[in-house]
This record gives sequence, structure tokens and C-alpha cells, in this order.
Amino acid sequence: IANRIFVILFSFEMLLKMYSLGITGYFVSNFNRFDCFVVIASIIEFVLIYRDLMPPLGISVLRCVRLLRVFKVTRYWTALRNLVASLLNSMKSIASLLLLLFLFIVIFALLGMQMFGGKFDRIFEVEEKPRNNFDSFWSALITVFQILTGEDWNEVLYTGIRALDGLGLVGTVVCAYFIVLFICGNYILLNVFLAIAVDNLADAETLTAAEEEEQKKREEAKLGEERKLNGDVPGANQEDDGTLGADEKLRKETDNNAIDNGDNVKQDKDNRDIDEGLNEDEMGEQEDEERATARPRRLSELNIVEKVKPIPPYSSLFIFQHTNKFRIFCHRVCNHRAFGYIILICILLSSISLGAEDPVDPDSFRNRILNTADYFFTAVFTVEICLKVISYGLILHPGAFCRNRFNILDIVVVSVSLISMVIKDRAMSVVKILRVLRVLRPLRAINRAKGLKVSIDD
Repeated sequence: IANRIFVILFSFEMLLKMYSLGITGYFVSNFNRFDCFVVIASIIEFVLIYRDLMPPLGISVLRCVRLLRVFKVTRYWTALRNLVASLLNSMKSIASLLLLLFLFIVIFALLGMQMFGGKFDRIFEVEEKPRNNFDSFWSALITVFQILTGEDWNEVLYTGIRALDGLGLVGTVVCAYFIVLFICGNYILLNVFLAIAVDNLADAETLTAAEEEEQKKREEAKLGEERKLNGDVPGANQEDDGTLGADEKLRKETDNNAIDNGDNVKQDKDNRDIDEGLNEDEMGEQEDEERATARPRRLSELNIVEKVKPIPPYSSLFIFQHTNKFRIFCHRVCNHRAFGYIILICILLSSISLGAEDPVDPDSFRNRILNTADYFFTAVFTVEICLKVISYGLILHPGAFCRNRFNILDIVVVSVSLISMVIKDRAMSVVKILRVLRVLRPLRAINRAKGLKVSIDD
């Protein structure tokens, strides 16, 4: 019964606002849109319950929508509203950090699959194999995330040491893997979220204090105008004969104007109040912009514009001059948007293929198909590197391809793939080490995500 009463009450509130503001005026406010969404969800829930058209689980999900109405408190609570606004403004920085954290988890999950895939079975032949293993990509992701949270990560460390070489040389390398994962992930990346949150809290407090000061100034200005309109002018009651006549004349003129133009003064006052109420949001936005110029700009506030890098005025590989037609053609291909999308898709697909490999059975049919796909991706990446080297040169002159550290990473990853393909059947131990380095492929996506590249540079 109480649920029906509240649904009817909120529906009446929504209809009353629509009638008073109009349909267009009602949906201008984000809070009104949010209220409309919650009311419609409540009505749908009420109808489904009455008609028995949905299972209890689905009804519970709709009921959870009503809990979002609590956020309406931010409309009347200035400090909370400023805090929410600051958090929303930092979503771009948080999104870049989340992408970086995801790449970090994926790389270490793939590296763990190459090192420990199918190895935990050796020490758990009788016992049940633990859930935190690296036998599949999803299990590796969960295991890496468990290590980042610090939940029983030392048990995974000891299991990895036992699975390989005990406390020998390989065991030392295993320790390095887990220690680097735990330190870089837990003490660096995850703590950056805390730094962003603290920064936003400071901005919210500054915004709240500025709004309170501005409100105080508006009240003082309004009080001063009311005193002037009422004739309460400082110095009006002085006893000086030289100024008494002027003061009385001024007071008389003020009183006459107040009597003759009383309606106009009242209307102007009402208009000022309305304008102040309507412009609060705009003034808040202007204050945010003024305060933003007083501090260093964040990554989320930077306008990152990708510009086409021109051909350096030097010869490439001592063969192609900067006016060479073939070099100009390679430059156009490298900077074409479709070419960049194709390379990015190949990077993503090659990273997915690494996670889809079966570390337990290296000779499986799935691994043979993925190895064939690996040849294709390696060929595409090799063509990309060749085009860019011809276009920009190798390393000797300014603006060359290898003058950028991200481009050096691309060359290392492609070179590892080529070497592993050439010596595949000659030195299996070397091939295994090189195949482990293939997990660096997802890092090539950083060179294509400009916002992520800026966050790493910072």
C-alpha cells in the first residue's frame, strides 16, 4: 500500500511540473529527466506486479531503480552536488587510467599463461587444482586481479615457484614476476585512483567555499540596494548646515521616486531575483572556469589534437629524398585514417589470439590455427614498420621513426615475432623466451590512444 501511495505521489508531482513548465521546459532539467525515468520504471513495476507478467527477480531489479532517487538530494545539498560534479568532470582521466590498468592486467595474464600454463597440474596431481591458475585466459585474469588486491597473493607465488624450479634460478624469475606485478599494480596504478579522488575532494571544497562567498556578496549587495531604496543613506542625518539642505533634497527626491515608481521598483527587484535564480548554474560554471585557470590543467581538461607529422626534410635510409614520390605515397598511407584503424584492429585481434591459446596442449588444433593467424598479423605489422621507416627515416636525423620511444617498442615487438618465426624449429628454448615477449603486443595500442599516451608520459 505504501508503495502505491508513493508511486501516485511522485506521478502527481511529475504531471504537475509538466503542466506548469510545459513538456519542453520540463525536460530541460536533468533532474526532471531522472525523475521521469524513475516514475515510469515504478509504474511499469506496479503494472507487472499487478498482472504477474514478470518473475520476482526482474521486479527486484526495477525496484532498485527507485533507490536512485536518493541522488536527488544533491539538488539541495550544495557540498554534495559539487563533489558529484567534480567526480563527473574527472571521468576522462579515470577512463584513461582504467584502460591502462586493463592493459596491465591483460599483459601480465598473458605472461602468466606463457610461464605457468599447465604447470600447476604437476604439484596437484592428487589434490584438486586450485582455482587461481593460468590454464586459461579468464582464469589468468582472475588470478592477476586477485594478486593486485593482495588477497592471498603469496600463496599463488609459492605455488608458481613449486610448479617450476623450486628455489633455483627459474624460481627467482618467478618471484620477480609476482613482485613486479604486485608493486606496480597495487602500489602504483590502484593508488592513482585515490590520488584522483583526493584531488576532486579538494576541488569540491574550493567550489563550495567560493559559492558560499559569492552568495554572501549577493546578499550584501541586495541589502545595500534595499537601504538605498528606503532612503537609509549614510550621512543623511548630519547636522552640518552646509550639507543639510542637499541631504533633505536628496531624501525628498528619493521618496518621491519611491512613491511614483513603486511598482517599477518592485518589478525590477523581482526580475533581479529571478535572474539571480536562473543564472546560478551559469555563475557556477564561470567560477569553475576561473578556478580551473588558477591550477595546472588535468589530462581530462586537455584538448589533445592529433596532427599529421610532415615528412622530415632529410633522406630516408640514404635512398629516398623528401620529394620522392614513393616516399610521399608511403607517408599518405601511414597517415590515412583507415590505415590506422586497420592496424588498431589487428593489434586487438592479435592480443585476443594470444589469450585464446591453449597453454596445456601446445599442439592442439586451436593453437595451429592461431599460429597461422600470427603469421598474418606479423606480416601486417612488418609492412606498417617498413612504410613508416621509409616515410620518416630510421634514426639518424630529427623526426626519424626511432626517435620516439613508443615506436621503438613497436620495432621490438615486431622483431621478436619475426625472430621467433625464423628460428622456430632450431632452438626451442630461445623460441619459448621470444614467444613470451609477444605479450607486449597490447602495449602497441598505447601509441594509437593519444589520451593514454599523455597519461603515461605524465
